[in-house]
Amino acid sequence: MTLEEARELLGLGLEATRKEVRAAYRRAARRWHPDRAPKGAEAEYRSRMQQINAAYQKIVKFIEDYQYHLAEAEAPDDYEKWWQQRFGVGVWGPPKKESTDSTD
Repeated sequence: MTLEEARELLGLGLEATRKEVRAAYRRAARRWHPDRAPKGAEAEYRSRMQQINAAYQKIVKFIEDYQYHLAEAEAPDDYEKWWQQRFGVGVWGPPKKESTDSTD
């Protein structure tokens, strides 16, 4: 199961907090728990609950393995210089200057 399939199974968007993931899992578990299955649909509910458990475990593992940058960033002294260092290159940079050689 891919992470995208797990998100779709639990009805999550591209961004979710741990609390939202847990709530989505609990909603799905309440809906598909085999004890709530109508007569004759126990196998379908059991299979769906196994998928839900696998999806939840996949997302939780992804969240636990994610590494966070734990240093607080200090505000730069010169915002314009900071912006130019990060975004002032490539397609976002200033236009190239025309050469001023006038050889008439």
